[in-house]
Amino acid sequence: MSTAQLACASALAIALLHACSRPKAPERSPNVLVITVDTLRADRLGCYGFDAARTANIDKLSREGIRVEHAVASAPITMPSHTSIFTGFDPPAHGVRDNGTYPVPEEIETLAERLKSAGYQTQAFVSAEVLHSRYGLAQGFDGYDDELWNEAEPTDFKRQERSAHKTMDRVLQWLDGRPASAEPFFLWVHLFDPHQPYNPPPAEARSRRPSGLRKT
Repeated sequence: MSTAQLACASALAIALLHACSRPKAPERSPNVLVITVDTLRADRLGCYGFDAARTANIDKLSREGIRVEHAVASAPITMPSHTSIFTGFDPPAHGVRDNGTYPVPEEIETLAERLKSAGYQTQAFVSAEVLHSRYGLAQGFDGYDDELWNEAEPTDFKRQERSAHKTMDRVLQWLDGRPASAEPFFLWVHLFDPHQPYNPPPAEARSRRPSGLRKT
């Protein structure tokens, strides 16, 4: 997951900038939104110079917020990398070295735990089994949506996953259900679609097929 921290850092900076730009009562803290996307390469995004990209929304966020030019993930694996994002420790320190094997130690404080103690409502929506709550990243979250049991059977990658459309439907439903007077939120949204095996939407697949070639 080589660009997870890059995506996270960009999304967090954008969210904080956007939240702070809105008029708010002095005592209210800004909402915090973190979006991570597995295996999304920076060199395939328009805001990082890929002219053929079809990433208009991400590019717009980049223009209106802060774009991080240089970021390095602590590990090229989903669970260890996300654990580093949310604890601030590298894998040798937090002990999570692979997917599905090493849980986050309970004694390590997570970002969700810290924000919860500061009065935030904390919620997560993840799209792959490798981030299931049993591996410990649910620490500090009031809600942790990892309900993948009703999804399609695992692919050749052998991991249960949920499409971004389904995950975002749940996210929007959660946001719509929050009263305007609710405490500020910390929301983490994890998307998995670019991961192998990649199955683009039909319209996107057709647009990428070289002219003169037919699908067999």
